[in-house]
Order: sequence, then structure tokens, then C-alpha cells
Amino acid sequence: MLFSTLFFLFVFLPLFFAVYWFVPARRWILLGGSLVFYGWSEPVFIFVVIGSAVFDWALGHFIYAMPAGGGRRKWLVGVGVATNLGLLVYAKYTVFAVQNMDWILAHMGIAPIRLPDIALPLGVSFIVFEKITYLVDLYRHVAKPASSLLDYLNYVFLFPKLLAGPIVKYHDIAEQLTRPTHRYEDVRDGAIRVIRGLSKKVLIADTLAPTADAVFNMQPAWIDSATAWFGLICFTLQIYFDFSGYTDIAIGLARILGFRLLENFNNPYLATSFTDFWRRWHISLSSWIKEYLYIPLGGNRVSRLHSYINLCICFLLSGLWHGASWNFVIWGCFHGLALVADRAFYLEWQKRLPRFVNTGVTMFLVVITWVFFRSKTAMDAFHFIYALIFRWKAVHSLIFLRSDSFVVTCVIAAGLVIVFLPAFKFSCAAPRLSAGRIPALACCIVLLFLCFGRMADSTFHPFLYFRF
Repeated sequence: MLFSTLFFLFVFLPLFFAVYWFVPARRWILLGGSLVFYGWSEPVFIFVVIGSAVFDWALGHFIYAMPAGGGRRKWLVGVGVATNLGLLVYAKYTVFAVQNMDWILAHMGIAPIRLPDIALPLGVSFIVFEKITYLVDLYRHVAKPASSLLDYLNYVFLFPKLLAGPIVKYHDIAEQLTRPTHRYEDVRDGAIRVIRGLSKKVLIADTLAPTADAVFNMQPAWIDSATAWFGLICFTLQIYFDFSGYTDIAIGLARILGFRLLENFNNPYLATSFTDFWRRWHISLSSWIKEYLYIPLGGNRVSRLHSYINLCICFLLSGLWHGASWNFVIWGCFHGLALVADRAFYLEWQKRLPRFVNTGVTMFLVVITWVFFRSKTAMDAFHFIYALIFRWKAVHSLIFLRSDSFVVTCVIAAGLVIVFLPAFKFSCAAPRLSAGRIPALACCIVLLFLCFGRMADSTFHPFLYFRF
């Protein structure tokens, strides 16, 4: 079940809230609604997640109860982390590993291994990372075990953030699980946040998606520079408005339910360096990597060379987390090396340059790396980059003859205004709908009806991060 569908907005949400607000056992209703939400798309895998969650909950009590410093605690948390990672590796990387093994065997003249038929469950990467935070938080004694299995299952299955984040650390939400707050202000501000996110997804990201898909699906030899840049700009805006739109909807729905989730985006395309970019883009992932991977590897407590190696390891794994493909490995390595360059010299160099130059350089490099993120294969990505740089010949590309090219151009212009001009940006804090805010209320209503019309009249586009 997906947020940007009429079924979710007009059937699931009204039925869920009708029960949630008028039945006293709200935590049970929340769990039931979340299980229905996830089971709608993953009716088989849901039992695997439930079984794994029950195991984590029981194991967590043993970990927390054992005296600090004991080797058995480390062994138990290691078992828990390995079990969760094993689930992720099997579901997401088995086929990738077999494909690469087959390539090696083919060059050795050995018959290939038969590819297993494994479906990638929705949201498995986010679920596994959150389950790991629970065990590690208990091991570090930064949080107490969930007071009941019900609370822990609500942490794992809370439906607003279930499929594509933001990644919620257990210690950030532990107290809210037992006593979620329910106030009119939360319902009002949460609803506005949902409308904002839905507008980003439906009116901007989904409008740009067909053009981005058409360009990246073209044969590399047919792509000229103008077409390549047009498609890449479409994807650059699409992925931001798609993912940040999902995050807005997730945070807004959670707010209506009485939960406060942390922000996941902060104007990332205004970043002045890759270090700054990862403080602004997918904040929950970068903070998770820092807290649960980079610091345990030694963080900044080790030598400078060792810390550089740790950064590269973290972002290599971040690339793999996004997808089982060499494209994502290259994407992750590029970002890791860029962060190393920041620490080694660039953050010092950029002090001599105007802010707009630093932002322009960072934006250009981030956009280039999106080619690897979007292309089907690494070779396609290299051909696409070649077309971006060297194929400035006059080609009457079909992409500019599309019937919706004018609309797409207008949406690109609007997206660039929202991204680069803070005066036109949506603020992170939802506006208060007092008597003096009637225009804001009218704007929300207009945007909502535009979204409904767009959803009823256009082809459905799933959220991009559902792949991960």
C-alpha cells in the first residue's frame, strides 16, 4: 500500500483513523493498522519480520540485563546484528553475488550457477537498520528495553516510516511509543505536512519521471548532450522531490498519530561541500552510518589515514545499501572519496571562494553522481557521462518533441525556484492556520485537489526509495 494512491487516501486512512480516534486501545489499533498496511504489499514477508522482531525483543532483554563489560553481551549483540544483516544480505544481495560468481565461472569455462528466485521485500533495508539500532542501544545502555512486545512491534512496523524511512533510532522514539501525544496542533500541522509531501511527489516528481525515464532508457549512441542534461536535471529534481515528499508525508502522518520524527532533509542542493551535503541529504542514514558504523570503526580517534579509510568503507557500504549493483558501489565510493578530499584539503580551500561557487561545484558533482544512481549498468553510466560532456552536436531529439515537454520545462523551472531560492522554499515548520493564515489554508486545499486530479488522471509512479 502506497501513500500516493487514491485507495490509501480515501479508503485506508479514513477507516484507520475512524477506529484509531474512537477506540481506546490505540496502541493495538496502531499495530493492527500498520500490519495491514505492510501486509497489503508483503503478505508473506510480514511473518518473517514479525518472527525476527520477536527474536530481537527477547534477545534485547538478555543483552540489557547482563553486566557491562562481559564478553557474553558482545557475543549476544553480535548474534542479533548478524541475524538481521543475514536477512538483509539474503534478500538483497544473493542474486548480485551469484551474477558476479557466474561471470567469474564463465571466464573459467565452468557452468554457471542457477540464479535463485528471490523477491526483494519492500523496505527491508530500513527495517533491518532500525532493528539493529534497538539491540545496539540496549548494549550501550542508551535506552531501556521496550516495556512490552506491543511497543517494540509498533517501533518496527509504525506505518508512516515503514517502507522508506526516515530511519528512526530506537532511543529517539522509545518514550513516545509508550505515551504518544494527541493534540489538535499535531493533527493540524501533520495534515499540512502531508499535503506538502504529496504535492512534491505528485505534482513535481511524478511529472518529471516520464521524461527522466525516457532519456535514461534511450540507447547511449542516440543521446546528445542537450538531451542528456535535460534528462539528468529531470532526475536530479525528481529524486529530491520524490524522496523528500515521502519523508514529509511520513513525518506528517506520524505527527497526526502523536509521534515526532526527526527531519531527513535540509535544502541539500544548497550544500557547499560533500560534507555539508550529507548533513542535509537523507540525514537519518548519514547519522546512522556515523553512530553505528563510523564511530565503532574508530571514528576520528584513529590516525588521519585510518579515518580516511573508515570514511571510504562507510560510503562503500552506503552505496551497497542503496542497491546490489556496481553502479551503487561506484556512487558510494565517489562520495566517500569526496568526503576524504573535504577533510584533506577542500574544506580549507573553499574558505577562499564565494559561497555560490562552492555550492555550484558541489551541485555539479552531486548531479554527475546521480548518473550512476539512475543508470541500469555501470557501462550505461559511463556512456551517459560521455554524452553529457562530448556529444554537443545538433540532434533533433525526440525528447524535446514530447507532447508534455512544455509542462515538464515549467515544472523544472518551478522545482529549481523551490530548491535554490529560500524565499520561495517550503519552510520546515508548518504554518499555523490562525485567522491571519487563511491564504495558507486555501493554498493547502488547492494543492490537495490538484494532487487528487493528477493522481486520478496520470500513470502511477512508485516512490523511488521503495527499491532500497
